[in-house]
Amino acid sequence: MLAIFMQLTDKKVPTYYLEKSVMANKGVMPGMGFRPQPNVERNLINYNLQTADGIQGWKTYRNALHRHLLEYKKGGSEDRVDCSHIYSTNSTEEHHELEDGQFCEFDLKMFDDTPCTWDQDYGYARGNPCVIVKLNRIYNWKPVAYESEEHVPEEIMEYWSEERKDFIYVTCEGENEADRDNIGAIDLYSPFNNKSIGGIPFSFYPFRNQPGYQQPLVFAHFKDLHKGVLINVECRAFAANIDRQQGDRAFQRGSVHFEFLIDTPAGVRP
Repeated sequence: MLAIFMQLTDKKVPTYYLEKSVMANKGVMPGMGFRPQPNVERNLINYNLQTADGIQGWKTYRNALHRHLLEYKKGGSEDRVDCSHIYSTNSTEEHHELEDGQFCEFDLKMFDDTPCTWDQDYGYARGNPCVIVKLNRIYNWKPVAYESEEHVPEEIMEYWSEERKDFIYVTCEGENEADRDNIGAIDLYSPFNNKSIGGIPFSFYPFRNQPGYQQPLVFAHFKDLHKGVLINVECRAFAANIDRQQGDRAFQRGSVHFEFLIDTPAGVRP
């Protein structure tokens, strides 16, 4: 019976998705994830600046992040499309549907001139780490733009514009006042090309299990973290169909939580 069932099951298209899935009663919207996460059961990025190797070494996180990015450098696909002309800063071209099976290429070269590269150890050796944040995959989910300025949340109002409405906006900050005091400055690197806020173009959606699909991401660079202090971080995604009120830790929809605890060498002040 199991063999018959497997033959009847479409390996590419899930039987239940979006409104038909078990998530529908809570609203269909993506959660968020972060990398590096060497231990998937822990949200804490904890290492000692004086130690390179071993469990407490910064190379553990640098290497985990690099392994994740290697997935983006695998062989090309004929269904991979260069969409940079659509979401470039000066583009007036509207978002449009790709042909069935096609998907937009996510080119890591956009990060070449940032601190978030292998050559710079993704900032971990200096205690100024880069962290990837991205939306989780939901089959056939599409982001929806805010209809007008009056619907735009206050957190992103400064950066939103009618010309750039076809973006999922992404923010990162300390979760509470003490965290915000200790977190220091944060730069966000993404196709939105504004270090004050991240942005993921609608062109990368929907995800339909396309072979070789590249999940879009935002790099958050934490430039001046206080050392020896536990710092809670929350990153959030904004679109008209990502419910901000429900983006809590219980379901991880529309947000992600992680922590930093970077230990300093003995005798060095944090």
